[in-house]
Amino acid sequence: MTEDKMKAQIVDIVKKEYQMHMVNLFEGNVSARMEDRVWVTPSQVSKEEMTEDMLIEMDLSGHILKCPAGFRPSSETGMHLEVYRLCPDVQAVLHNHSTYATAYAVNHMPIPAGFLTEVDMFFGEIPVTPYGKPGTAEVYKDFYQYLPGKKALLLANHGVLTMAETVPLAFSYAEAVEKAAKTLYIAGRLGTLQPIR
Repeated sequence: MTEDKMKAQIVDIVKKEYQMHMVNLFEGNVSARMEDRVWVTPSQVSKEEMTEDMLIEMDLSGHILKCPAGFRPSSETGMHLEVYRLCPDVQAVLHNHSTYATAYAVNHMPIPAGFLTEVDMFFGEIPVTPYGKPGTAEVYKDFYQYLPGKKALLLANHGVLTMAETVPLAFSYAEAVEKAAKTLYIAGRLGTLQPIR
């Protein structure tokens, strides 16, 4: 994949997330890695107005290599870099605040395995990581307890994190996590969740 295509994917997914109400205008962030370089979405930029030339390029240590004037990296860049450090096979990281999955995170409730085939096939239980103030290392200080080995995490009182080999795949995981959370919530209101037998 070329750098231009990867950057186009980031911007495309950012806009899709906004259109699908997975983030508000200034929420969430997406990054992608190519060898020893990472491109991350800028902080406080409207998802509707984001373009490829606004993305910030940095190395895996967080040193900025290219940053357009007037922009700065997402405040959650450290979280993305920690995932890349712990998971050498991951090439894309996505963070959003989709409603149902974030509701699980606010309640410190993992999305359980054993009830939805799709959850069992792709994720297993989706755990909740301990709370950390957004934009600080507290958010990801315990990631080593969960990664590698998980494709999705719930961030306590905060949102959702997915990781994959490509940006579109990380987005598909985020969609799947939100759908699972919504389905399980509704099923729980209808009656007692029935395990897969």
